Amino acid sequence: MRSTFASFTTAQLGLRASQYGLDVTGQNISNVNTSGYTRQVVDQVSLNLKNAGRYSTAANVGYGAFVTGVSQVRDPYLDIRFRNEIAKVGESDVKLAGLEEIESVLDEVSTDGIQTQLSDLNTMLQKLSGNVSSEEYENMVKSSADSLTKYLNQCAKQLETIRTNQESSLTDVDIPEINNILSNISELNQSIKDSQVNGNAALELIDERNVLIDDLASYVKIDVTYASTKINDNLSIDELKIDLVGENNTINLLNHLDHVTFEIPDGTTQLNLLDSEGNLLKNGAGTVIGEDIFDELTSGSLKGNLEFLNCSGEFDDTANSFKGIGYYEKMLDVMANKLATTFNDLNNAALPAGTAVEDLHDMFGSSDGNAITAKNICIASGWDNSKYGLTASVPEVGKTAASGANDNVLKMLSALNKDQSFVNEGTLPDTTDDVTLFEGTFNEFISNLSTTLGIDIKSTTTLLDNHVSVAEEISSAKAAISSVSLDEEGINLIKYQQSYAAAARLMTTLDEALETLINKMGVVGR
Repeated sequence: MRSTFASFTTAQLGLRASQYGLDVTGQNISNVNTSGYTRQVVDQVSLNLKNAGRYSTAANVGYGAFVTGVSQVRDPYLDIRFRNEIAKVGESDVKLAGLEEIESVLDEVSTDGIQTQLSDLNTMLQKLSGNVSSEEYENMVKSSADSLTKYLNQCAKQLETIRTNQESSLTDVDIPEINNILSNISELNQSIKDSQVNGNAALELIDERNVLIDDLASYVKIDVTYASTKINDNLSIDELKIDLVGENNTINLLNHLDHVTFEIPDGTTQLNLLDSEGNLLKNGAGTVIGEDIFDELTSGSLKGNLEFLNCSGEFDDTANSFKGIGYYEKMLDVMANKLATTFNDLNNAALPAGTAVEDLHDMFGSSDGNAITAKNICIASGWDNSKYGLTASVPEVGKTAASGANDNVLKMLSALNKDQSFVNEGTLPDTTDDVTLFEGTFNEFISNLSTTLGIDIKSTTTLLDNHVSVAEEISSAKAAISSVSLDEEGINLIKYQQSYAAAARLMTTLDEALETLINKMGVVGR
């Protein structure tokens, strides 16, 4: 038979289980507004102290409820989906922010941009064509050309500023933040392990760690796994492992306490991974895998930032390369180079073949003596100092130009308004291949550049909206499972309060039964 007092233990365990339930429900309600908090529940089982003997007819019932611990309510599958999607959100968001900054520089709609400057040069050349002997009209052309070069200089410098700011944000903000997240996760892993060894589930520390993991997932696509490690015969704990999911390889970023360090060497946008000793990360075979891991990045804001800085569309060897800031910088360089080459050739047309460089009558030059780009294009010093002027006419060989002849000025007007082949001839900085980039007028070239930028912004915005929508949907599904619902917790309060009252009533009933057993049995006949 069961012990007479066993039922008191059953009642006492019921009181304890209900009290745990009330305590955990109160904890949930207290943290209803705590960011990153995961709803907790009491884990309890029906207690069975012994098995019935072979010949026993007693039923093993009535031992009560046993609380095994407190756990969190999470869905690992939703965590994985959310982290994968938030990486895509991070990538698209960084790209869109960068493209919108470029748009503010190459705005041809709300501001007077390059097209306006080209139109002004066209107007001044038209006026000069009817007054080729007028120094005043030539100075007007010179002033217009100077304004055009200065505007191109300004655009190039603004793009350079955007690049510098993006690089600073990457090296001074993002990379230190990623390293700080990995370091904090490592420290939390140690604290969680220590707590669990001492019998504390450390659920609040796990919540803090999960928030950091979600933050890390916005930078790079990661895979999070847990490996069970046996501490002793009665205790095993889960140790955390985080891997970077690459295009071709999986790279371990954190293994419980050990973690890598992200690094961008000074003066570069090359992304490296360093081990705990500060050396380039190697795999188990001793092969370096931590040098320039850009090609391994699949999604995340790091990938978006590096693509924005490193990718230049048609100027790259990679097919379908993203049109980052380099594309727009180099397209302006191509336009400036083509403009200078075209007009310099026309103004030098009357000079004998083989004329020395220093004796050429160039309209445009470079401020630093290098190949002409948008950043350094300027009015040629000889023209600027009136050492020579515009060549109004190019007479036939052996003939003298007629007074007032304007055929060469008309050629300049025609060159400004006729289709040109804009070619990457491999002469500009960081370019190697001869590729025709565009066929059209100078105005159409700039218009096409603005249209390309607009299309890129629209497509990136659409991608970002889609990823945000999916991420919000997954986040809502996570919240439905893991967040605190006041309605649900209110029901739990009633449930545990009633179970507590029932267990107390059981205790009272048992007390009354025992009173009968002790004081009222065997009194007949006394």
